[in-house]
Amino acid sequence: MYSTYLKRIARTAENACALVVKQPTDPRARETLFDALSLVVDPAFQGDDPEFDHLKDLFGEARVWADIVRTRINGLQTNKDGDPSANTIQYPARRLLPILTDLSREFARTNGAERLV
Repeated sequence: MYSTYLKRIARTAENACALVVKQPTDPRARETLFDALSLVVDPAFQGDDPEFDHLKDLFGEARVWADIVRTRINGLQTNKDGDPSANTIQYPARRLLPILTDLSREFARTNGAERLV
């Protein structure tokens, strides 16, 4: 059950992140990503279960990059004139996206193994 919850968080953040990579100037996409990443930066987003020990570094990387993306989005929200500097979100979002993809893949694999038992 816990892995299903973590998978849902990672998958939601992954989808929102992919959208921002494609459309960094879209304020709705940035807002959606900002909200989705709030659960990723939360210290509760980690695998306390021993089956997730191999993902500890990935959880840490996800939290760091998610925090960077959220900080940049927050900084852009104060700029209402549509400054193209919104592209500054693309670099950290591109770094975060494969991490979220790896986490989603690992949780999907774990869920599949749970169903077989």
